[in-house]
Amino acid sequence: MKLNFSDDMKEILEEFLIEAEEILSNLDQELIELEENPEDKDLLNSIFRGMHTLKGGAGFLGLTSIVEIAHKIEDIFNKLRNDEMKLTSEMMDVIFEGVDKLKEAIDMIKESEEIPDEDEIKGLLSKLDNILSGGEVVEAEVVNNEDNSEEEFEFVEGVDEDIKNLIKQYPGKDLGEILEEIILLPPEDRPPLEVIEKLEKIIAEGKDVKDLIKPVEKKEEKKEEPQPETQQEVKPAPQEEKPQKTQQKEPVKKKKTEKKEEVIRVDVERVEVLMNLVGELVLDRNRIVKLASGIETSCESTETVEELIDSITGMSRTVSDLQDAVMKLRMQPVKKIFSKFPRIVRDLAKKLNKKVNLILEGEDTEIDRSILDKLEDPLIHLVRNAIDHGIEPPEERVMAGKPEVGTIKLSAYQEGDRIIIAIEDDGRGINVEKVKKKAVEKGLITPEQAENMSDKEAFELLFMPGFSTAEQVSDVSGRGVGMDVVASTIHSLRGTIEVESELGKGTKFIMKLPLTVAIIRTLMVGASNRIFAIPLYSVVEIVRYEPDKVKNIGQFKSFMLREEVYLLFSLNELFDMPDEGEKQFIVIVRVGEKNIAISVEELFGEEEIVIKPLGKLLENVQGIAGATITGDGKVVLIVDTNSLINDKKSQLVGVL
Repeated sequence: MKLNFSDDMKEILEEFLIEAEEILSNLDQELIELEENPEDKDLLNSIFRGMHTLKGGAGFLGLTSIVEIAHKIEDIFNKLRNDEMKLTSEMMDVIFEGVDKLKEAIDMIKESEEIPDEDEIKGLLSKLDNILSGGEVVEAEVVNNEDNSEEEFEFVEGVDEDIKNLIKQYPGKDLGEILEEIILLPPEDRPPLEVIEKLEKIIAEGKDVKDLIKPVEKKEEKKEEPQPETQQEVKPAPQEEKPQKTQQKEPVKKKKTEKKEEVIRVDVERVEVLMNLVGELVLDRNRIVKLASGIETSCESTETVEELIDSITGMSRTVSDLQDAVMKLRMQPVKKIFSKFPRIVRDLAKKLNKKVNLILEGEDTEIDRSILDKLEDPLIHLVRNAIDHGIEPPEERVMAGKPEVGTIKLSAYQEGDRIIIAIEDDGRGINVEKVKKKAVEKGLITPEQAENMSDKEAFELLFMPGFSTAEQVSDVSGRGVGMDVVASTIHSLRGTIEVESELGKGTKFIMKLPLTVAIIRTLMVGASNRIFAIPLYSVVEIVRYEPDKVKNIGQFKSFMLREEVYLLFSLNELFDMPDEGEKQFIVIVRVGEKNIAISVEELFGEEEIVIKPLGKLLENVQGIAGATITGDGKVVLIVDTNSLINDKKSQLVGVL
């Protein structure tokens, strides 16, 4: 169904979509927690309020299908929190289906300004109605009819006159239903805005009609059986439940106030523009600092020169602080993607008849937004593989002496200027010999290489294109299928991925990623009269080049350092440049699980640089991650060591 909004309403719609996405994003995790703790009143109330807010916003904008779904789910949680029905796994499946349909509707609005029509949601609404009718609906309706009958109840002290009139106007309905009726009225027929706000405030406090009324004593004889029950529910409520609800009221208000005062939504494009400007400022700062250094060494020390140097030092400090502040604008907690995994794990474990417990750690760890966005697919792939081919079925786990419930742990933490994200399971582990055998069968390595290969090197084979140890192909990709895509994504973010596994005990994938992709520290080196920048996070060590420590191993060279043997390449060789200059230094760099030596002609030291893309014509050049402009105005290429030796990987396996 196509939507048509005026410009003013479009602004309101955009705000609604942002709020709706936040509610639905939190909902998946809350529902998983609720499934484990179905009696948790705080969770039940939180989900109820979320649905109520979603329904109210959608009703104001006339998004009928969203209102209908949200209203049904809200009614279910109203009954659950009032102990009128019990939550079951089957009910939760239907509720998740409803949440998915709400997400789909929000996506449709964003993409094409359309929402599902009545026919598309008819089946879902029928399922939700079945849940509602399966509860103690008859008993609940009797209570409501008695409560809302003007002859049989009176209001408790302190109820606002406007709220009294609304309850009398809509007999037999709870407060949520009354609010819905009001919102769906034409604007001219709605009560004043302050009345609606009063009603919303009471609902937000967790109250309903039965909290605002009490039975009239003269009617007691007519209701001999239900009356004691009703009195037990209603009369103590003002004394016992009201203080608790008053305590809940303050935190809710506080949260809203804090959000208004501390959170400002800023368009991502504006942050990107600001980041680019700061990047240019950093480049200018670097150039000015270099010029100042030249002035200081070439000119006699005068008061003016000293003041100039002091000013430049102060400016440099301020630019660094500004750079850090702007970088933090781009940072987001990994919770943004971690929150999706409880639902993914639940659904997949249920589909595969496995029992899996998911542990999330370090959700508040922050990382650059551009990295976070690209990290979602690799993480989903690894978690799905862990459930499908890592975690064993319950009966197999029991036979192996393990708990029948498998565990997957997804964790994140900061280590220096790197973010470490790990996915660990306590499943079967990886059979190293099986991996080697499969690699030999596929012609990726020779039997001799397999024999000399360490476990760490064998795990590296998993990331080769098309490699898989899965016996059968399922709709859930097997461990190994698509791992090359996972590795290439991590490497494109200038990160690394490592594997640790023990047969029968489990497997752990460890990803190490930069905090930000925009500004990094590099080592400046020279080869063939050109300057190259090697990212500092991949540099392990720098030593002098000593010809007597260089040996030939087949078609490769090696470098001996403290009884360790490293494969040796010259930077010229890797970039197919003439290898004529005299080598002065060797840079030991980390590439996957290996340390490799790269010889260079010159060493210029460390420099903080701003990464600039090469553009569409050069973006796929092997071994180049981008370019930068140095303090003296030269354009320098940034080396991507992982992709630089990517074409040599199959030859390198098992060499040492």
